Amino acid sequence: FVELRDTSGLLAKLLEDERKRTICSMLSIILLVKNRYSDFVAPQSTGRQLSVQKWQEWQDFARWVDISDEHLHAALVFLAIRGLGKVKSFGKALPANARTPEDIVLHVMDNVGRAVPSVNHLSTEMRMLVQETLLVSKCFNFAQLLQGENTPSQVELLKNSISSRGETLLKVLLLCQVGVMCGVMGVQEQQGSAFMDETNSANILAAISFLRMAASSSSHAVYWGYILSRGRRLHLPCAELDEVALCRLACLCRAGPADTGALQ
Repeated sequence: FVELRDTSGLLAKLLEDERKRTICSMLSIILLVKNRYSDFVAPQSTGRQLSVQKWQEWQDFARWVDISDEHLHAALVFLAIRGLGKVKSFGKALPANARTPEDIVLHVMDNVGRAVPSVNHLSTEMRMLVQETLLVSKCFNFAQLLQGENTPSQVELLKNSISSRGETLLKVLLLCQVGVMCGVMGVQEQQGSAFMDETNSANILAAISFLRMAASSSSHAVYWGYILSRGRRLHLPCAELDEVALCRLACLCRAGPADTGALQ
């Protein structure tokens, strides 16, 4: 992955912190799919470390994804190049209303191929998969779902986006988004995921469990199912509409067990 070289790579020259997060993201999904628990949790503090039991839930996710080497390569390329969307100078070539990070990376792929040499090692089909993953990421922000910041309409956009490719695109998308989340604290440590500890894993796995049902469930069932699951883990009441609203507020405030009293 030439983009990530520590001296000559484009990310190293333009966004060094992003390069570190990217490396952490890529290594983390490899450790996840290869079932390397000890390496994955190595940078986590003892009190917050991901438990073996929760790791088994991650392995259930990995078995569901059942990713081939070719699809894993595509996911790694996605992670390797997505950070280039934060390079503002690339966006100047695009219309003002089409300068999202995903728009920028898609533009670079199509018009500045020398900036993303990793893409050239993909088959035509895998290149299209990376592009489709970028397009879906543009309309559906996984991190915003985790915090209750989006709405069922964004889940509906996700459902519509994956309808033509089915579960393959959904599986690759979710694996990539897990990788992104694993790399949140990658500036400090690239070997393993400091971020994906017991608490953060619980919220992310809950979101994934509902998104896995996106093809067969309504967007409202997926979205509110996740919000209510967060509320139940905080022992909040969930029966009445105002209680459901409180569950969403808890997500928006990133509330933990110690905060529930203040919310009520």
